[in-house]
Amino acid sequence: MSDTRYDWSADAPGPATRARPGIFFDETLRDGIQAPHVATPSLDQKLRLVEHMVAAGIRCADLGFPGSGPAAAAQCQEIARTIVASGHPIAQGYAGRAHPDDTEAICRLAQSVGVSVDAYIFVGVSPMKLYVEGWDLDTVARSIRSSALACRRDGVEFVLVLEDAVRCTPVILGQMYDVAIDLGVRRITLCDTVGAARPTGAEALIGWSTRYFGERGHPIGFEWHGHNDRGLALINSLAALDAGCVRVHGTVLGVGERTGNASVDQLIVNSHLDGHGSYDLLALRRYCEDASTVLGVPIPGNYPAMGSDVFKTSSGVHASAILKAHERNDVLLKDIVYSSVPAGYLGREQEVLIDAASGASNVKYWLAVHGREADDTAVKAVLDTAKNRSSPLSDDQIGRILAAFA
Repeated sequence: MSDTRYDWSADAPGPATRARPGIFFDETLRDGIQAPHVATPSLDQKLRLVEHMVAAGIRCADLGFPGSGPAAAAQCQEIARTIVASGHPIAQGYAGRAHPDDTEAICRLAQSVGVSVDAYIFVGVSPMKLYVEGWDLDTVARSIRSSALACRRDGVEFVLVLEDAVRCTPVILGQMYDVAIDLGVRRITLCDTVGAARPTGAEALIGWSTRYFGERGHPIGFEWHGHNDRGLALINSLAALDAGCVRVHGTVLGVGERTGNASVDQLIVNSHLDGHGSYDLLALRRYCEDASTVLGVPIPGNYPAMGSDVFKTSSGVHASAILKAHERNDVLLKDIVYSSVPAGYLGREQEVLIDAASGASNVKYWLAVHGREADDTAVKAVLDTAKNRSSPLSDDQIGRILAAFA
């Protein structure tokens, strides 16, 4: 069947690094729950969500903000201990401001549990942020140096997180990068803090930044952290992967403050389908469904890959093609003739409904999957009933109509 499909995206021109898959950094338990509409999970629920991450194939995550208070620090320590005791293959990250209290909290956690962790230390560097806070670049640089040296002293990996980097000037970025080079920083996270970027901007920022370090002979790994204020978080994150970012951040179901973050589940689905990385999409579905309950965030019916309606159709044209694929006994063909995401990958099937938009193929498909037979008169009776309803017929309703012709 391979000669029946062609993918223009595979042959599209793009960055030389396009084949680099990168990995996904799950921010659900930190940035994701910083929103008034998202319920704060209990410790047991957080541990359960970590289990889901691991099962789905996620290998690194931001697990909390230990510097925000004693209760948060205690929870982060318990999460860290549980991950170590369980042998989960997930790299642990913890967030904090470029402030001694936050840095020390992360270092204490690493020492108390005896585990290697990444300290994601964030600081605002855009001209707007500097103006609002009344900071100067020397003050910011001192904060970065203090945090980086404290992490080095305690054997914690320091990751410099530059807030609002997409609205930062090259001059300011260059000065911050020089500080990073002087400190021997190995990873920098570029943040689209308010979702202001477009894909071309993400590529330009990452490309310029990569060249800056390359010209100075300093190896660096860039990460991308994007928000969805303009509805571009997913495409910007994919552009960041294409531009060579080693980690791209996201949250389950795209939860987060305001309009949310990039959706880690949508990133995974796209990466898996493009052959970049191996993930368990059925486990990912379980993660999304449990997270929806735990976080109090319903999954919309049309939410990509995970919504209740995404593998349903009532169109007669669609039903006809799906029926023909079914009659060929080709499960994958049936899955993709009118869907780019195979339902079977998620433990689901194509669902052909019967409503006012349907044709005879819809009824014939229903009969085929239910092992039933009916003549044209019965098929017409089902369609006539559907044409006069405002919603699809249920299986029971179809069965009762057909029973009259048995």
